[in-house]
Amino acid sequence: MRPTLLKRITIWLVGAVTSLTLLSSCWLPEQFETEVRFTSLGAYGVTYIGIITYAPLYGKIVRGEISKEDADRQIQQYLKFLKGDSAFKEINSIGSGRFQVKYMKEGQFAGNKQSFNFISRQGAMFRLRTTEDAKMVLGGSGQALLYADRFEEVGLKMQGLVRVVTDAEVLEHNANFVRQSRTPGFVQYDWRIRSLRDPPPRLIAKLKVDPRTGVPAYGSGASNVDTDDGKD
Repeated sequence: MRPTLLKRITIWLVGAVTSLTLLSSCWLPEQFETEVRFTSLGAYGVTYIGIITYAPLYGKIVRGEISKEDADRQIQQYLKFLKGDSAFKEINSIGSGRFQVKYMKEGQFAGNKQSFNFISRQGAMFRLRTTEDAKMVLGGSGQALLYADRFEEVGLKMQGLVRVVTDAEVLEHNANFVRQSRTPGFVQYDWRIRSLRDPPPRLIAKLKVDPRTGVPAYGSGASNVDTDDGKD
């Protein structure tokens, strides 16, 4: 293969990977309601209804740093990216890099060091993961708090409800409200998000362990989960 051709292919591959990374990161939940359900045997379900915003594009539009043509082209790219995930049941662009969505997904953890990531593994708004010692951990990304000054500068806000419903024994959490769920045997944990500066939701629960073997008593067959590196 000629060096010039190899160089062109290398540049194209780097560009493609960079584009995918940018498309899957820097999303901000702006106005939303989300519910995360999981059982002590590792089954889970997630519902998200609300607005998600691609913050870098929104900031460029507000500051007048991008033409209307370029903004429209990028919006179509992000729309295509979101539509690539069948868990998005409804997606509507509402302008300026903001999208009204309905997302629903279910899956099964069947081992340690696995994770579910919303929206994506590269740019998770929140992550649900299993640890080496048979625990389930829910963690928000903390990106809103980290970049609150920048987001507020361009007029972005964050308000919503995060709800976790589980029958697992919860060891730690920073929820605002805790109450019995309408589903017998389940408890509901609520976070009322009123500001970009609110601490990200966090919850740690204990999964069931087989008393005979001492290993997690997960349901069989993992689905819709990723291998996890153990980092929040």
